[in-house]
Amino acid sequence: MTRFIRLILIISLLTLTACTSSSSSNAQTTSIESLNIGDRVVDLEWSWEYRQGWGYSKYSDTEVTEPVVWIVVAKNHDQANSVTLISEGLIGFFVFDASTLPSGLQAGQNHWGNSGLNATAGLRPWLNSTSPHAGEGFLNAFSADFKSILLSSTVENKEYDTGAIYTTNDYVYVPSHTEMGATDHSDTYSIGKPFEYFVGADYTKLRAKMPGTPWTYDYWTRSPYVTGYRVVGQIIDSGYYVNDFADDTSNGVRVVVNVKSDAKVAKEQNEDGIFVIKYK
Repeated sequence: MTRFIRLILIISLLTLTACTSSSSSNAQTTSIESLNIGDRVVDLEWSWEYRQGWGYSKYSDTEVTEPVVWIVVAKNHDQANSVTLISEGLIGFFVFDASTLPSGLQAGQNHWGNSGLNATAGLRPWLNSTSPHAGEGFLNAFSADFKSILLSSTVENKEYDTGAIYTTNDYVYVPSHTEMGATDHSDTYSIGKPFEYFVGADYTKLRAKMPGTPWTYDYWTRSPYVTGYRVVGQIIDSGYYVNDFADDTSNGVRVVVNVKSDAKVAKEQNEDGIFVIKYK
């Protein structure tokens, strides 16, 4: 057998092996869009430190560092070819906004778009790892692969006093009361559309634990209340929609992201009943 023929055979064998490997990989995965509403997914490439102290600070040695588990709550919700995910649990406890008045008095505001504008701490920039939280925060913890399937979301908001609509562009955000299934807006506004997962849901779907603890906690929404510039919505541990001052540091954070609908996940759930996100 000549050297040229042997080279052709080797190239053919390598090509066949690559094709077989690719076909096998594809046979073991499916698109995240094919999952059912309510299915859970996880990316095992990165983990998050679940600090239990107010202000996302260390509280005890029981804190855990582990991957974030997400729930599929909507598809093509605000943009085509997207799947909306919400964290199953809280990711920490953080102030909504710690802005200061011209007098120097701290008086956090319920404006999602301005969260952190002149503050030492703000929920929106902390989640999206922008100033004053550049280099830290939630988005900064994502793996490069997870960032590659993440979509920038045009998020609807409303002014507390007039109800005027404004939008922000975020990779990570907290839900509105409306998106979480609330239908009574006598003290707030209808903002966005309900996520399918929460339509008609009972309080059990609204409750969220802090990983590493057995407890459920109150957490922020981005719905402003008409009663004042400092009052912002939250969902308490019993699943009721209430409100609190924006500069309270003791509320939890449950987050929303949108990912590409063709992102790949394993076809079968793992031993914990969760679909693992795949990149190869």
